[in-house]
Amino acid sequence: MPLELLLQQEAKGLTDEELREVIRYVRFMKIEAGIPAKHSDSTVTPTGKKKIRSAGKYRGQGWMADDFDAPLDDFREYM
Repeated sequence: MPLELLLQQEAKGLTDEELREVIRYVRFMKIEAGIPAKHSDSTVTPTGKKKIRSAGKYRGQGWMADDFDAPLDDFREYM
């Protein structure tokens, strides 16, 4: 029996989320084998709709302490 047919038979009865996980695993295995990906999941949601990305979505929500670059007291003896 061809392996692709065996995979189809094994996939019967799986939920949509389980099938998505199988697809993710197959794509991972292709990457590990050095096979270039034809599709990218990064911009597609589980429902198949394309994500809308916008620059600056989190602008102003992060901060950095004034003493970010200051040496840590824990490492004072090593300096």
